[in-house]
Amino acid sequence: MFDHEVIAAFGQERAIGRPAVDIEEEKRVERPDERRRLPVLEIGPPHKDANKDKGTPILLPDTKRTWIACFVLGAVFWIIGLILWAQGGIDEAVLFYYNPMRIAMDPIVVLSKWLSSNGMAAITVLFAVYLLVSKKLKSLDAPLTVYFYTICSFGLSGIAGDLLKEVFARPRPAATYGSEIMALSQSLTPAIPSGHATKSIALVLPFILLVSHSKNLHKGIKIVIGLIAGGVCFSRIVLGAHYVSDVLAGIGMALIGLPLSMMFANMLLSNMKQEQLPKLSYIWGFLLIFLTWVFMAL
Repeated sequence: MFDHEVIAAFGQERAIGRPAVDIEEEKRVERPDERRRLPVLEIGPPHKDANKDKGTPILLPDTKRTWIACFVLGAVFWIIGLILWAQGGIDEAVLFYYNPMRIAMDPIVVLSKWLSSNGMAAITVLFAVYLLVSKKLKSLDAPLTVYFYTICSFGLSGIAGDLLKEVFARPRPAATYGSEIMALSQSLTPAIPSGHATKSIALVLPFILLVSHSKNLHKGIKIVIGLIAGGVCFSRIVLGAHYVSDVLAGIGMALIGLPLSMMFANMLLSNMKQEQLPKLSYIWGFLLIFLTWVFMAL
């Protein structure tokens, strides 16, 4: 007991004998576990609310196989077209085969004139009607993005085809044969690839390849627009506006242009949201009508 009292008194004595400055410095020293932690400030809304505000990303179709098939098939059409151009005989034979029909204005020529002048407009009208009716009938469930793919395919392939015309600079049949044939087209642009063939096929490819064909109505629409687009291509041969090789190259142009235009469209769609599609579809519909009118006026 005595020892403890001596030790306590000794410690108290030392504490009393220490300078006040040392004691104050000791008080100011903070132990690591006693340091004050600053509150973490959260900037912006919580993560879930942020995702809600951003909306739902648009699901893009997985079409790699379709793209490869289009590239290969388009290349085949181009190769055949270029071979026929170099060979010359088949192009000339087909051109002169329809010449008597053009002179006599056979029914096939009359139908070809209508298809050549109004075929693409008829397809666009069908698309516009489908878009409007689909807002009321849930059975018409084609993805709204198909209209944007159609604009890109139609526009980019059409422009690329028109630029390639100037590169190849092939004269039209009327410029080559003059009075030997009756050509029911006065276009002064070069011949290959056929602009009507390129644009009409590019116009229908997205709907035909991207819309589900499990429903009979969709099958029927695909058959109708496919026949109209094919009729536009054929009409250019019947009217003497193009050679067979020009039309084949135009079809190849549309096939090769589809994957490229869809890549471009996907880059833009990746920045859009699912909730925007209903309003955007109307804008795309108007743009498609306007683009069709521009191409037909040229």
